[in-house]
Amino acid sequence: MAAGARAGQIMLQVEDMEGPWQRQTNISGYTGPGFCTSNAAGISDSVMTGRAEITRPGTYVVWARGYASANSPRAFRVKVADTLFEATHSGKEGRWTWQRCGEIELPAGIAAVTVIDAAAGFESADAIFLTDDKELDPMEDEQIWKPFESAIPDSANALRYTIDSCCELARRRKLPATREEWEGRRETIRRELASAMGLDPMPERTPLNAVVTGRTEREGYSIENVIFESRPKFHVTSTLYIPKNAQFPAPAVVVVPGHAMEDGKNYGLYNIAQLGLVRQGIIVLAYDPIGQGERRLPGFKHELGYAALLTGLTNEGIIVWDTMRAIDYLVSRQEVDPKRIGLTGNSGGGENTFYTTPLEPRIAAAASFCFVCSYEYFLSDGGNHCICNHLPGIVRRMEEFEIIGANAPRPFLFGNALEDKTFPIPGVRYTRDCAKAVYAFAGAGANLVSVEVPGGHGWSAPLREAAAGWFAKHLLGRGDGSPIPEGEIKPEDAKSRELLCYKDGAKMPDDAETVVTLSRKKAKQLAESYATPPATEEEWLRGRGELEARLWDVFGGRPKAFAPTARTLRKFDHNGASVEMLLIRTEERMEVAAALVRPAGDIQGATVIISDGALRNGVESPLTQSLISHGMAVLVVNPRGIGETAQPLNQLTSDSVCLGRHIFAQQVWDAGQAVRWMKSRHEAGATTVTLHGDGPCGLTSVFAAALGAGADRVSCSGTPASFICAIENEMGLPIWACPTNVLKVADVPQALALIESDGTLVLNPSGQRGLPLDGDSMDEAFRYPIAIREFGTKEKALNIRRAEEGNIVEILAGFHAGQ
Repeated sequence: MAAGARAGQIMLQVEDMEGPWQRQTNISGYTGPGFCTSNAAGISDSVMTGRAEITRPGTYVVWARGYASANSPRAFRVKVADTLFEATHSGKEGRWTWQRCGEIELPAGIAAVTVIDAAAGFESADAIFLTDDKELDPMEDEQIWKPFESAIPDSANALRYTIDSCCELARRRKLPATREEWEGRRETIRRELASAMGLDPMPERTPLNAVVTGRTEREGYSIENVIFESRPKFHVTSTLYIPKNAQFPAPAVVVVPGHAMEDGKNYGLYNIAQLGLVRQGIIVLAYDPIGQGERRLPGFKHELGYAALLTGLTNEGIIVWDTMRAIDYLVSRQEVDPKRIGLTGNSGGGENTFYTTPLEPRIAAAASFCFVCSYEYFLSDGGNHCICNHLPGIVRRMEEFEIIGANAPRPFLFGNALEDKTFPIPGVRYTRDCAKAVYAFAGAGANLVSVEVPGGHGWSAPLREAAAGWFAKHLLGRGDGSPIPEGEIKPEDAKSRELLCYKDGAKMPDDAETVVTLSRKKAKQLAESYATPPATEEEWLRGRGELEARLWDVFGGRPKAFAPTARTLRKFDHNGASVEMLLIRTEERMEVAAALVRPAGDIQGATVIISDGALRNGVESPLTQSLISHGMAVLVVNPRGIGETAQPLNQLTSDSVCLGRHIFAQQVWDAGQAVRWMKSRHEAGATTVTLHGDGPCGLTSVFAAALGAGADRVSCSGTPASFICAIENEMGLPIWACPTNVLKVADVPQALALIESDGTLVLNPSGQRGLPLDGDSMDEAFRYPIAIREFGTKEKALNIRRAEEGNIVEILAGFHAGQ
């Protein structure tokens, strides 16, 4: 239903109303540009207010569209004029639904419409619809626009495709047959692992500038609060525990916490493990990884790892380097024996132990808990996890047993819980058996031990006791490695001043580096290598093929040639045009949802619009309607994983990182295939095809065109002028639009320069924080493609301009119609 489709129908988008609710787009399936969620959990009196213009008086049925959650009550109430209806969306359907509020008699004029929080959860309201057609059911009307009646089939499920592709690659990693074969592989594994984490080359070992900000004495140990710089001005907060019963110089263990975001190094369970090692006479250094504990600050949160990936930096690589520098600090202390260093942790800390040990030869023994599995089992069954767990292209490069094997002959223990669904036990046992075979090549089979205990994910007492026995044997020379009962250990108070590095209002320095500032500096450094345009046309023509090849390389390789096909789901008329709902097969195992709209009469050309929203929204958008009025056919396309085929974006994006074919790269291919299919539809008047995208979808369109989509004209509106715009404390792009390593090769301006078309229009490009670029800023941002345009080649048809809001549709429609 378009707003104002006829006089007796009024559609109000809640995000256009006034009030304190938060505008969001994180639950796919909304109408319009978004929806609103109440920001007052437990408070049932916050409201959003709007107005409906009633041009035809009469009896109206009021409908509300909202999200009924399977996890918490999200009911809300609608009030129209003076009538307050009963609450809707109090069920647990776990999806967007239209629900009938009731009927009301309305005179001509303005009627106030209010949406009221009516439950203890975070209510999610999308739209309010008033209609004088009592027979109209918006839920039924909406269904004709949906590609699928229920669940998305595997053929259109981008997450299923990505997981299956990852698992196929992981299964290709075979156990080496001989010691010689393994020795030829192990250094490659180390090098490839460092590369995947963004640690090839390793950062410079700059001065630690360590500062002890506090000392405290306990009955059996002392505590020191230490801040060191793992990179210049990149401050790491840590706690050093020195046992009083130790024989100095004593062994030391770095303990890295898992995802204890609030308390970090001081989290109770992890602190018990730390003190258990201290009780054995081992020095312990525990630190806060990025985004945790005292580093839970703006610029450090883990989600920013998606933007960092643009430059090749990774969360895990940053944490691994912090761990290596923590070892640098330990060996600088006279109390520590540098030949007896250990590393351990649980979950995210087990992950850090797993990835650091192969790259850090000073680790004499390591113990990883609740992390080791196999990539195949982790990705197929492990679910939705932090981007820390996902390294670029890792399943193309190695399996987990190879990473453990690279540690041989050093002692390595891994412990897992039998009911841990994140790291399924069959994968753990597969990796154990393969890694043992690799350790046997070094004659060190006894130095690899796997422990399984009852229970779920967590550093339980049996696993902590296993760590104590392991390090007692391999660092203290005491015992046979069997678990040592820990007895009763009372953890320190996680909020205690004595465990904090910053005391009495002290804070991290204002000029301290963050993940954001490191990523931005890296991005700008990379951009400098290709920011200068070629001096001559000959130079450009020599280099453009290499640039295109390198882009395909960071996108995971050009997919196998495939002639796109389509199947029609249904056809119907809408607002005087015909609509054909389609699934377009863009490669052998993937279909994407689309809607082809054709005006009545002769067709003058066609436009492919890349959209991340509902197909209906794309069809009813002002641009599409204007293009239809110009006699253009329009194909609205949802590339895989967004829009009608949306998947959990964190899981989809992070898994595609592991695949080495980022979801953005997959969507770029879909966009190009949509253009190729449209150009084959001569009966649709598609002799001339224009490709368009708004906002982040403009990036998809630009890169599809740059990589040979074959569109005759290309346009984007409100699209960032650079991927660097994503690198902010609040990311400037959705995570699916941050392709791994792309800034090592090119940015948006270089992609624009690659486009071979009769015309390219960049309308209202944006800069940092989404702010519009003025004329001078645009000239500087697009200096590269502007220089290419001057060569007089086909790329010369490039127009970069600003336009007022009211003129945008008119300008775009005219461009698409060739006017």
